[in-house]
Amino acid sequence: MRTSLKSIISDILTKIEDKHVIGLITYRHYAEELALYEKFGKCGFAISAVMANGGRVMYHMLVEVERDFRDRGTSGTVKYMLLKEEGGKRKLNVMNARYRRQGDLFRGVDRIRKSFYRRILQGRV
Repeated sequence: MRTSLKSIISDILTKIEDKHVIGLITYRHYAEELALYEKFGKCGFAISAVMANGGRVMYHMLVEVERDFRDRGTSGTVKYMLLKEEGGKRKLNVMNARYRRQGDLFRGVDRIRKSFYRRILQGRV
């Protein structure tokens, strides 16, 4: 499914900041993403959010980014995979987006990083 970078960032932030979140996990740390992107033109991160709202729901979010070298390296694609686990059932959604500027991409990644660690440091998970 095609979507926008803004929609992907918004969806991840909504899940991280949900008042029912009882656990957050990151599988790759954000600090290295820019370095990987600069060297290889690819990077990504994964986050899981555990929610308790009358039952246990887990959201696993994987974001993969690839620079388009044909366009002087300023634009590229984002692939967002969202796996929802609830009541023993799994549902996978895959969304694709494009970004025009590297700065737009990493501003969004930074917003996600800050939101994630704010929740962790405030002990709200």
